[in-house]
Amino acid sequence: MPEGKQVQAMFSGIAGKYDLLNHVLSGGIDFYWWRRMARISGAAPGKRLLDVAAGTGDSSIALAKRGAEVISTDFTHAMLRLGPMKFRKKELANLIWASSDADAQALPFKDAAFDGLTICYGIRNVEQRGKAYGEFLRVLKPGGQLTILEFSTPVVPGFRGLYSWYSSNVLPRVGAVLSGDKSAYTYLPESIRNFPNQRELARELVAAGFKQVRWTNLTGGIVALHVGLKP
Repeated sequence: MPEGKQVQAMFSGIAGKYDLLNHVLSGGIDFYWWRRMARISGAAPGKRLLDVAAGTGDSSIALAKRGAEVISTDFTHAMLRLGPMKFRKKELANLIWASSDADAQALPFKDAAFDGLTICYGIRNVEQRGKAYGEFLRVLKPGGQLTILEFSTPVVPGFRGLYSWYSSNVLPRVGAVLSGDKSAYTYLPESIRNFPNQRELARELVAAGFKQVRWTNLTGGIVALHVGLKP
């Protein structure tokens, strides 16, 4: 995996076209994934959530639409700065943009500050996931929920092969053409292949100290939603 600064530079380079690429490469199904994530996160009026690795803010918008107060953060400022304009268009006063970069391994927030924490497509890019899990536990209130939306391992054998071919052959080429950055969309399928599958990620969360860990596959397991509670 590239080191943190390399990941930061890579996402900075594609920030302006990140949303377009997400929508095109997922066939628009990413909007459905955001909604499912927000629903399972427990976001609701009176809840305060931290959205880590929020990118350009689509995940934060989905959470805020459910009435929660949302703090939107990311490690890459070039991505994060694109959020406020989107937030204003949605007229979401309950969505707060954190102007400083926030590393998942050293979050700049007080202990037990949040009812929930979400990270979408970001845990894959964290160098030391164990450190990040420790930080997630630290900033969550007792009983607070961690929600992870991440690319995973398709569970239907035939579909798994088709998706593997798509991610290895189509995704890097289309991504390179649209973004102008071949390396970013070569890294993406490689990072997915090297990431733990659903069961392995659940084991990591249990080992880190989360309770009642479970997952839900979306779109045949292309992505999965993992949740766990702070004791």
